[in-house]
This record gives sequence, C-alpha cells and structure tokens, in this order.
Amino acid sequence: MNIDDNQFEILQKMAKKIHKPIYLFNQHGRILFTSHPMITSSEWMHILPFFQSRTTHSFSMIHAKQTFSIFPIDLNEQTCDYLVILAFIHPQNKTLHGIIAKAVNEMSIARMRQYAALQTAKRARNEGFRKWIERASSSQQDSLHFAQAFGLNAECRYLCMICQLDERSDTTCFMKQQMVLDQVADLLESALPSCPFPAFLFLKGDMGVVLMEETGSWPEVSDRLSSFLKQLQMLVKLQVNHTISFGVSLTGCHISHLSEGYNEALEALQTGHLSSRTEYIQFYQAKDVPDLLRLIPRKDMITFHQLHLHPLSESSQVDQSLLHTLSVYLETHCHISETAKRLSIHRNTVIYRLEKCEELLRISLKDSDATLRLRLAFRIQMFLSSHPDRIFSSETSYSLEEKNETQGGMTNG
Repeated sequence: MNIDDNQFEILQKMAKKIHKPIYLFNQHGRILFTSHPMITSSEWMHILPFFQSRTTHSFSMIHAKQTFSIFPIDLNEQTCDYLVILAFIHPQNKTLHGIIAKAVNEMSIARMRQYAALQTAKRARNEGFRKWIERASSSQQDSLHFAQAFGLNAECRYLCMICQLDERSDTTCFMKQQMVLDQVADLLESALPSCPFPAFLFLKGDMGVVLMEETGSWPEVSDRLSSFLKQLQMLVKLQVNHTISFGVSLTGCHISHLSEGYNEALEALQTGHLSSRTEYIQFYQAKDVPDLLRLIPRKDMITFHQLHLHPLSESSQVDQSLLHTLSVYLETHCHISETAKRLSIHRNTVIYRLEKCEELLRISLKDSDATLRLRLAFRIQMFLSSHPDRIFSSETSYSLEEKNETQGGMTNG
C-alpha cells in the first residue's frame, strides 16, 4: 500500500525537523518512503528479521556500523508498517521523541483509514473477478468493461497462475490459517511490482490468482516466469515460514476466455497436489488437439490453412459444396458411401466433387500425408471459429454453421 501525498508531507516535515535519515517500509521490506536513498530494498531484506516487533525499539549492526530506531505504525491488529530512523534516539531527548511521536500518530491514523478503504475495495474487486470467472459467456463489450474496471488491457493475453498454501502435517486453527493467508496475499501483492511482466493479483477462496500479460514468445516468457515464481516461493518461506505451490495455464488468454486459463491453472495445481509434492510449479499439460493448437501463433495457423484449403475457400470462384463434401469425406474416414449418405446425394456426385477437389488442391486424396494435412487444416478452422479472439478473415473461414447443416441433409447441386 503506497503512501499518499498527505503522508509523504508528514514524513518529509519530520525528516527536516530531526535532521536524520528516515525510511518507511511495509512488513515485507518494501520501501514506501526514504529521505536519503542510502539502503536498497534488497538490503532491508537482511535487516528485516531483526525488528519485526510491534513495540518501539533500537538495535545496532556491527558490520554495518549503523544503529536503527524502529517505530511501528499500526494498520490493523495483525499488520503494521515500520518507520525507521538511522540513528539512536536517546530516551531522555524529549523534544525529539515528541516530534517523532506526533508524526507516528498522524501516520497511524491516516494509514489505518487508507488500509480499511483498500481492504473494502479489494473485497469488491475479488468478488467481481469471481463472478467473471464463473460466468458462462461474455460479449466483447462486457470484456471491455471488465478490463477498464480492473485495470487490465482488453487487447492483451493473460497467463493465469493459481497459488495455494501447501498442506502441513501440524493442525492449524481456522483463524491462524486465515492470518497466514492474509500475510501471503500481502507479500505477493508487495512483490508483484518486481514481476518481469505487468501482473495483477486476485483472491478466490483460499487461492491467489495472478494474471500476467503474455508478451514475447513462450520460451522467453516461461523462463523468466519460472524464475519469478521461485523467488515468490522463497519470500513466502523466509517471511511467513510456509510453502506455496503454483499451477500455471498453458498459454495466455484474452479477457473473454479468462475462465479457460483459470481452469487450466487450477487443473495444473491439482495435478501437482495429487503427486504429493510441495513447493512445486506445475504447468498445464496439453492433452488434446485444441490444446496444441493454442500453442501455435495465430498467423501461422492462418498460413497453414490458406496453404492447404485456400483454393476451395474462395466463395466467388469455387462451388462451396466442394469444401463441404471434402470435410464430410474426411470425417467419415474417407468412405464415399457414408459421405453420400450424410449429404443425401448420389455416390457419383461425391466422386465427382472429390476429383474436382484434387484438381484444385493439386493433391491425391489417396496420399495419407495429404489427407492428414487437410484434416489439420479443418481442425484449425473449427478452433478459430470457436475462439473469436483468434478468428481470421471471412474470405478464409469455413463456418461451423454451414458444417452443421450436414445433419439436416443437403440437396444435390
């Protein structure tokens, strides 16, 4: 939780009055304010365990030759920020203690109000995310509104990562478990700014859901993503004394298909859990042709389709019954009689149309490699037709509606 302008002014005034370097940082070591940029966040991580206390105190570090005076600023009963002064504040210095106490009191009131408002906003945000994930369908306009409301980019694709606390052998009461969950959520949120790609955190039950913009090729993204998730696991183990595991979706999804990415990440998380592992990062494994197609760039799928079916897709120049007949022929495992039966046409008509297809495509339907390529081209058409965010132009598409007409029969043309 960043500081606002009023809080910034309070700290600046105090720093000028006491003439000493001061810092404000959260319980996870993230610097929120500094009057003198002398210590980095990474250095605070080593110092942090020495002053996680809810009372004012001081200590010195010999190797750093530095004394720290710590003043906790409460946010609620479990959470606080820390005001750190790089000097020993003598108990007898009433004037200095008075200046600091006044600033700490003002900051505490302001931070408590800000924290309460932020928690209310988070609950509303998480509830909105839950409803979006669980809804059956959404329009393009709905997706745009959702993106605007949650700070997402409607044009981007998002990888979905779900994290959950690993189960422990020791029994933990509900309240203690909830406190740990809150600590982990705060820690993850505090660490997100260091993610290599723009990322957003939501909570759904006892799980954390991270949406990360997919930018660049998958090999580039996956390596940096794995490294970042391992860092998060180390932070949780160090600061919360617990372990977490991640399930990651196969590829990025547009906002309208976030539920697909969520379900993949959830299945990956459950797969890792079934293997009795802890502190794992489990990526969703492709199980079917559509899963594999999602790994292929859109432009490459369009190129493949045009290469193998384009001569039959030009509606202005070619009888569309040829394309339809070829599709049914491949679906029936190249059985001419079954194709004629499904289309309610004469067997000789099927043969004529298939010969015409061979002529236009310059292939032989007796060639198993050729029919395999055609099958894949049709699967690509079906896949893109069912994924509007990846659909190609109407000139190269073969609608599912037209294909479904098979069930109702087709007159001999």
